[in-house]
Amino acid sequence: MSEVENSEGEVVEAPSAVNELINQITSGDLNNAEGSFKSIVQDKMADALEAQRIATAQAIFNDADDDVEIDETDIETEEEVEETDETEEESEEIIAELDDDEVETA
Repeated sequence: MSEVENSEGEVVEAPSAVNELINQITSGDLNNAEGSFKSIVQDKMADALEAQRIATAQAIFNDADDDVEIDETDIETEEEVEETDETEEESEEIIAELDDDEVETA
C-alpha cells in the first residue's frame, strides 16, 4: 500500500481500492461504491488480459523451438538414400525393358 503525508505531516497509509470500496459501502455512499467496484473489476480484467497476452506471446515465440520434435526414424541415412536410388534405377530399367517388349510384340 502506498503511504501519504497528511496535513499534519504524519505519514498515513493510503487506503487500497478494496478498502475504499468497503468504506464507501459501509458509509452508504453507494454511487461512489459502484464506480469503485467497476474500476476494481476493470483493473483486474486488464491485468488478466495482459498476463494472457504475455503467456500467449511466450508460447508462440519462445516455445516454438521446443514444439518441433524430430523423429529420427523418419530421417534417412546416406545408405538408405543410396539404396533408394539403386531401387529407382532398377525400376526404370524394368520399365524400359517392358516398354521394349511391348514394342517388339506389337
